[in-house]
Formats: sequence, C-alpha cells, structure tokens
Amino acid sequence: MLVEAVLMKETMRNIFANLKSPAVISFILVLPFMILEVVNRRSFNEGFPIPLFVILWILPIIFIVTLTPIVQSVRTRSSVMAKPIPLLLRVVFLILILWLWGGIIIDQLPCFLGVPNCD
Repeated sequence: MLVEAVLMKETMRNIFANLKSPAVISFILVLPFMILEVVNRRSFNEGFPIPLFVILWILPIIFIVTLTPIVQSVRTRSSVMAKPIPLLLRVVFLILILWLWGGIIIDQLPCFLGVPNCD
C-alpha cells in the first residue's frame, strides 16, 4: 500500500514537471490577448471572459504535449516514419487544434480590439 502511494506521488510529480513548460509557453502565447481584452474592454460593463482564456490556454498545452514525441524522435535521429499511423493521427490532431485555436482567435479578435457588441 505504501509503495503504491509513493509510486503514485512520483507519477504525479512527473506529470506536473512535464506540463510546466507547455503551461508557461501557452500562458505567454495567450497573455497579449488577455492584455488587449483588459485594455480595450474596460469601459464596457462586462465581466472578464475567463472560460475563453482558459480554452485559449489549454489548446496550446495540448498542442505542445502532442508535438513533443514527434520532436523528440526527430532530435534523436530515429525514423519518424517508423510508426506512420500514430504519426498521421498526431498530425491530424495537431491540425485540428491549430484550426480550432485560430478560429477562436479570429472570431474573438474584434472583442479583443474593443469593438462594441462583438459577440
């Protein structure tokens, strides 16, 4: 029982360590849009769209975590095409995440820039 608890604690520590860099990179990527939202919409009587920015923050984290194995295999000079089906699935998933994130940014850009009644 004690060994399982120690292993679980170590596993959780590894997961958080692996997500720290993607979370920081994602936050830096979303921060300009947050600043635009605060600066350009402060005169409107609206709340801050926390769910929007959480989604904009999580999508790049997922993108980076999905991209990491591909980059690692390229850096170790192992064949990227050794497993073509998982590679294809990862690439399709990465394109889907990019498309979703870009679509949200394009849709919300007028709001970030302070256009009234942008929704």
